[in-house]
Amino acid sequence: MNLTIGLVGCGRWGINHLRTLMSLKSIGRLGRVVVCDIDSTKLDALEADATYSSLTQMLEDEQLDGLAIVTPPDTHVALARQGLAHNLPLLVEKPLALDHETAVDFLTTLPNESVLVVGYILRHHHGIKRLLAADVQEVLGDLLSVRYDRQTVRARPPDARPISTLGVHALDLIAWLLGQTLSSGEVASKRETDDDAAVRLVFPSGQEGVFDVAWSAPEERRFLHLEGALGRATLDFGSGLISLETGQKIKTIQSAGHEALVEEWNHFLDHFNTPAKHIFPSVERLLDQSEWLNAHSAKDSV
Repeated sequence: MNLTIGLVGCGRWGINHLRTLMSLKSIGRLGRVVVCDIDSTKLDALEADATYSSLTQMLEDEQLDGLAIVTPPDTHVALARQGLAHNLPLLVEKPLALDHETAVDFLTTLPNESVLVVGYILRHHHGIKRLLAADVQEVLGDLLSVRYDRQTVRARPPDARPISTLGVHALDLIAWLLGQTLSSGEVASKRETDDDAAVRLVFPSGQEGVFDVAWSAPEERRFLHLEGALGRATLDFGSGLISLETGQKIKTIQSAGHEALVEEWNHFLDHFNTPAKHIFPSVERLLDQSEWLNAHSAKDSV
């Protein structure tokens, strides 16, 4: 394919996107990859077909087919609007915006044929897909709780908050897998410091969603725990191993597939020619999360 993709932002996660894009180019999925970062010192050593220190200049010089925005969250919407002005499909890292009003204004005024994928990468993880398979769902039965445990040894990035940065993946998975809106849940407990946070949500159905996230932890931990009426499952995001427990029986399953970031990009590219608007996750899910974060991501605890 001769698609030209523009990538804005060459920080730690932007470099992962660039690596993925170049791998997709190497197998013929893309034709050209161009990158932009306002810090021109980051551009010299990058493997790309062209580099820019200005998105405006990149949009003027290149015939882009799609644009990825991997920059600090407070810049997402403004940069996305520049892409929309050129009718470009957009992949925007999460969270879409830092304040609810901005998210509402952006999402409710998208053009009719917009393609917008927000970077909830865990939805594309092969382990999640395996958990949703019929044989695993049969073992679990009706889902009663979702618990997300993410601890990282990395130091907290400047201006990042544990709930709105690390916890957004958990919030997305909790609402999606339980089939609930976050706004319908009661915050039964919450703890948030500069480096870590723990939240427990209880929904009117009796289902629970829990997450515990932290930077500067003693070890890396990336687990998702599901409890159903019939059994339990634990996914290790790092290894892809799933432990299924029913009664006294424990079965281990190895999930397999492409890296989640590759799958996210494949999902994005597959929708370039979609005749109708494609927003992923849905506008309703994105607004629900934004509303919840607006109400609950401050430091105070209940």
